[in-house]
Amino acid sequence: MSLVKYEILLNALKYGSITAAAEHMGYTQSGVSHMLNSLEDELGVKLIIRNKKGVSLTSSGEILLPYIKKVVSENDAFMQAVSEVNDVLRGQLTIGSFATVSSHYLPHLIRDFNRVYPNVTFRMVHGNYGEIEHWIETRQVDCGFVSLPSRPEFHTIPALQDRLVAIVGTEYPHNFPKDRKVTLEEIANQDIVAMETDTDYDLVRLFKGTSLKFEPKVITDDANATLKMVEHDMGVAVFPITYLSNLSEQIEVYEIDTEFTRTLALAYTNLKEASPVMRRFIEFIKKQGPMSFAAFNHIKAVNDPE
Repeated sequence: MSLVKYEILLNALKYGSITAAAEHMGYTQSGVSHMLNSLEDELGVKLIIRNKKGVSLTSSGEILLPYIKKVVSENDAFMQAVSEVNDVLRGQLTIGSFATVSSHYLPHLIRDFNRVYPNVTFRMVHGNYGEIEHWIETRQVDCGFVSLPSRPEFHTIPALQDRLVAIVGTEYPHNFPKDRKVTLEEIANQDIVAMETDTDYDLVRLFKGTSLKFEPKVITDDANATLKMVEHDMGVAVFPITYLSNLSEQIEVYEIDTEFTRTLALAYTNLKEASPVMRRFIEFIKKQGPMSFAAFNHIKAVNDPE
């Protein structure tokens, strides 16, 4: 049975229509329809429903879909292994990531990795901590970056350490003292700009164990949007220092008296099932060791001495 038919089915579901799948894979629409019909004939099962809204799975298709995904994934791993045997590592690695990692860690890491393995490509899928953990668990990504501690069933490799600071617009009336660090109580008494507080592990962990409560005034799902809200004096945000390399002059940075260092790690489920590309990537990160926030000491807090 041709795996191309499986790939066509997965792309039709991914892109929502046969036309879109055909365009993505470089086939004609009629050719894709013919191969999907042929696949259903071979299996003796109706897999998809086609209508004006696109395509959707039948109940039988829902049952078989995980197995089809596994067949395609195993074939990709096989082809990567063949390349490795031929001493040419090639393939694609899908990584669950978010702003801090994608902006300040992965560019350098991928550049150095590709110098050794130029035939490996990367695909980034962005989400919050909870989403990334779910993607790792359900194998929607090969690996992903999480904040430690994470789920006990994951294998993790510490990759980046940084600390949280308080940021606020220059015109926001916060009354923070400029001669010392701000306290959690002083932060909690301000308007808070947060990123998805139900999954913003860092903010929750910072206040964990205290009696302080905070109610966000603005909630965003994007780091850049959070910075813009702060820049426009909407309130105070707690932010990882590594993300503040291109800080606006309209934002001030304050150290927090309760220092909170977070460790970001690459997480994955099972190394035995990992592709050759994944195994080499894991080895590469282990050799690099965790990057410390000391590498980002160009960020100057308001109360730092001149």
